[in-house]
Amino acid sequence: MRATIQKYLCLTLVGVSLYMSATAEPSSRRVIATITVGDTPAGIAITPDNHYAYVANNNNDTIPHGDSVSVIDLTTNTLVTTIIDPSFNEPYTVTINAKGTIAYVTNSNGSTITLISIPSNTVIGTIGGFDGPSGMVIAPNGTTAYVNNYGGPILGSGNGNTVRVVDLTTNTIVGAPITVGQAPASLAMTPDGAFVYVINYVNGNPGAGTASVIRTRDNTVVATITGFSGPFQIAITPNGKYAYVTNFGSNNFYPYGTTVSVVNLTTNAISDTITLGTQPSGIAITPNGCFAYVTNYNTLYLSPNFTRLNPGLGTVNIIDLRTNKVLCPVILVGSSPANIAIAPNGTRAYVTNYSSNNVSVIDIVDRMWLKVCCN
Repeated sequence: MRATIQKYLCLTLVGVSLYMSATAEPSSRRVIATITVGDTPAGIAITPDNHYAYVANNNNDTIPHGDSVSVIDLTTNTLVTTIIDPSFNEPYTVTINAKGTIAYVTNSNGSTITLISIPSNTVIGTIGGFDGPSGMVIAPNGTTAYVNNYGGPILGSGNGNTVRVVDLTTNTIVGAPITVGQAPASLAMTPDGAFVYVINYVNGNPGAGTASVIRTRDNTVVATITGFSGPFQIAITPNGKYAYVTNFGSNNFYPYGTTVSVVNLTTNAISDTITLGTQPSGIAITPNGCFAYVTNYNTLYLSPNFTRLNPGLGTVNIIDLRTNKVLCPVILVGSSPANIAIAPNGTRAYVTNYSSNNVSVIDIVDRMWLKVCCN
């Protein structure tokens, strides 16, 4: 009975959302602020208390001292500080521990992860031994992390094929490398901490991408899921039943992707495919498990031979996870929206616009939605 009521509430709220969007609220109004950050912002993470966001500025334009992390005050939507440190080397993602005390920054063109003390916004150390790390996930116990090696200075970009386990009590890599597919781009852990799902970009060709399933009790790959097309990011639903994977497409921007794959985590197989905009990139799921927000990078070459790269209109699509249908509102953001994070309280989404050098703040829900659950 409880599950039926919950599904009814979600359905009702979706209907209210669609009606309000069609009659009273243009999608552009959902962006309530735009915050300038550093050069080519990529990853973003929000503190558990909803107070701050940390943005990794990838510095694709190689600006002097441009490798940095921007800190945003989310109560005022203003830039608090910019952290610059010699350890940064094309910062790519940020992961914050459950206590909200440390931010871990992957250096995608290097071999380290940089640790930032959140109370002081200072760099307090590094963890070495990686090769182009591009993502990190922390286990529920708070003492173990998994880091994917996309490939960097050792093997070359896109040639990595391992995941490393990190002991966060000693800040050292432990155990042997876990071999996964080529170019592991992103990873996510099930809520119970039993499995880590690693999506492998491979070469970006249609259907060539894979996902490796790591069983954490013995750090063994127990399954490989096929059929992705340049998978870029993965998000797992709060109930641990499904994963949603964005299919970006080729790293040369052609052929480009237009879909999100739905993975049934019981069968470890793709169970549905959802068509969105051009180059689905970042994805985040609301804390109540009702919706997924997906950024469409929409950046293509204008001329043959991969020249004149041009960012188009960046957008965000909303997926109703009860039906896996795309909702009507299309939210307009900045150029080349790369990643998205949703505040733990479920009221705002934050999009890093890689070509615009800013962050879009999206008002995503009415307060009456907050305690609705779709499980």
